[in-house]
Amino acid sequence: MLFQGILIDCFQKIKQERTSSSIYNLLVGKKAIQTIQDARFYHIASYYGIYPDLKKEDYHQQLHQLLEKDYLQEGEKQKLHITKKGEAWLVSNKEYLNGFAGSTYKNRIEPFKQRLLLFIQTFTNTSKNQFRFIPITDNHEIEQFIKGFYKQYKHRSIEVLQQLYKELENALSRLTDLEASMFVDRITSYYSYGSSLQQLSQDYQLSIPDCYLTLQKTFYHLLRVQEDDTNYPMLQVFAKNLRAADTPLSQTAQFTLRLMQKQYSFEEMMRIRRLKANTIQDHLVEIAMHKEDFPFFDYLNSAIYEEIKEVVQTKQSYRLKEIKNDVHPDISYFQIRLALVLYNK
Repeated sequence: MLFQGILIDCFQKIKQERTSSSIYNLLVGKKAIQTIQDARFYHIASYYGIYPDLKKEDYHQQLHQLLEKDYLQEGEKQKLHITKKGEAWLVSNKEYLNGFAGSTYKNRIEPFKQRLLLFIQTFTNTSKNQFRFIPITDNHEIEQFIKGFYKQYKHRSIEVLQQLYKELENALSRLTDLEASMFVDRITSYYSYGSSLQQLSQDYQLSIPDCYLTLQKTFYHLLRVQEDDTNYPMLQVFAKNLRAADTPLSQTAQFTLRLMQKQYSFEEMMRIRRLKANTIQDHLVEIAMHKEDFPFFDYLNSAIYEEIKEVVQTKQSYRLKEIKNDVHPDISYFQIRLALVLYNK
């Protein structure tokens, strides 16, 4: 129950301070500032964006099953909380949930995955002089990347395939038998079509979400090993230049950042961008989360920060309204949000 285990873990960590919708937004990787803050503040960033295609009805079906099995219960204002049974499951299965790196690889995992799988399909077919096959992806950029690689290495097809085989064999040996075998079954190669999620679900007697997330864990592992170890030159090829495209800030926040870097005041940024104060504040909080040199104390002094920090530590809560009720009335929600970012740095 990998997917349900992730849900149990998330609901334990948010401590009824967020709704069930917040966890759905986290898993699909919603770019809203609230979701990004939740990922960081509640230490669930590893799950951010790990299931971008998750449908709401499937999500609610899984929650319903957890409620029926008494791993979760519904509390005040329809917020879910973990039960003693859920806590016991986490204690026994915590390691089972390791291996995700959602926030770290959010914008890289999908192109890396498609590059790797299309490469295997292309080179296993062309090495057997089979040039007519239906590509596993219709993503133009991925196809162009593999075409460029093919032009460069088509005369060394066997050599590069052997090198990739060696790398995958080594990398997969560090995983469970289930993860390794499911990855192999998913591969499309010469005269061998990779299993669909439905087929994997039937073959392994697991839910479709569990199959999908088991595969995701494997791709996160492959991304990680090629970064940490120089013995994976082929995997490094498939990860090449993906980091440059991984821009954490939204486009509109980047515009505000450029104005901030030019020393424009808050009021000037509002006027130039023709945006309300709340919107500029959202941008500044987003920037603060991603920029190490953000000037926090341009917007709140050390006394305000210490007061907010003390309330957070006393209440053990990140709920803005709760914190606001316990600090000086002049302290704004914007200052509280910035202080929480700084507190979690």
